[in-house]
Amino acid sequence: MENIDFASNGIEELKNADGEIQELRFKVRFLSLFGSFIKSLFLFIVICVAIIFSLFTLYSVPFFLMIILLILNRQTVVVNKEAFLIKNTIPIFPNKEISILELERLAVKRVETNTPNRSSSSNAVNFQLYAIFKNKPARKIFSTMNPILVDQMDSKIEKLLNIKDITNKGQLEKISKTHYQNKIESDYKQNILLEEKEKTLSENKSFKKNLQVEKPTRSFPFTVSSNLINLKITHFYRKSGDSIFITFIVGLVFTATGILIPLFDKPENTFIIICAIIGFPIMILGLSNIFNKRYINVSKSKINYYTNPISIRKEKEILKSQITNLEVIFSGQQTNGVPSYNIVVKTKDGKTYKLIKYVFNELALKDLVNEINHHMNLEA
Repeated sequence: MENIDFASNGIEELKNADGEIQELRFKVRFLSLFGSFIKSLFLFIVICVAIIFSLFTLYSVPFFLMIILLILNRQTVVVNKEAFLIKNTIPIFPNKEISILELERLAVKRVETNTPNRSSSSNAVNFQLYAIFKNKPARKIFSTMNPILVDQMDSKIEKLLNIKDITNKGQLEKISKTHYQNKIESDYKQNILLEEKEKTLSENKSFKKNLQVEKPTRSFPFTVSSNLINLKITHFYRKSGDSIFITFIVGLVFTATGILIPLFDKPENTFIIICAIIGFPIMILGLSNIFNKRYINVSKSKINYYTNPISIRKEKEILKSQITNLEVIFSGQQTNGVPSYNIVVKTKDGKTYKLIKYVFNELALKDLVNEINHHMNLEA
């Protein structure tokens, strides 16, 4: 894991004569992840916009003034063995003192802000450090957009306060994923892995990779069957996302607009023609995602896969002798801020084949890669 340079992030460690840390001071500023040039540029733009709006209405002045003060304010969080002190350089923002009496531990919370009707790239995420107490509500200490920084600050403060916290293990991995990803991976662990463990114990066999799944779910959109000869995987596209039907409906509306309106409107309309041209492929894409399944057959010597019923591509075959690696990678696409992943097969001639595409459950795909590697005796 990457180690944070605390000094470069405005964090000071005050030590005693014996070299022990007695106090931590870290500074939190608006747009703290950006350089001074970006901050100055943003401040300049806000001031210009504020001046323009104030020419039309004075009611906007308090709003923009508050934004400017937030940008200029510098917050210092002081942590010692008695309290958390939160100080602001702008007097209108009150200082806070949080006693560590009955402090149980610290925890990091991932906060996702999804803005409707905008692209997934506009989803905002920040990470908040909370103090958890035994008999009173949790208190927020600070927030940042850097998950590694807040995770390591959690551990560093707890070390200063002599708090042992087992929840820190795996915390960074959890907060680095979206709530939806954590949910489907949790469902997968509970439903799939637990069933396999119980089956293995009931048969009194030593554990080996031999996944058997008869019914696809949202958390695991596959069926898997295996024997000594073949490993068969079926990917159900309709189980891989919630926007599949929306894609079909959007395409259907555009296509219907381009086809039906000319029946009632004799003059040709360029806009209507464009609607039909755009809508038809979108509708076909939506239909394929609803009805298509990808069939993957893994033998000891090769991988065969094809897609039915809506596909123009023929069955592909990849020989074991040509495979260099199987891995799970980010697909490059997000749905409502949730990233999806592919299983790709890399071959000796430099080609990359997408064996499975656009699945949200990264953990499940890694387990499938392990299954294929185990069945073909490939090196992981």
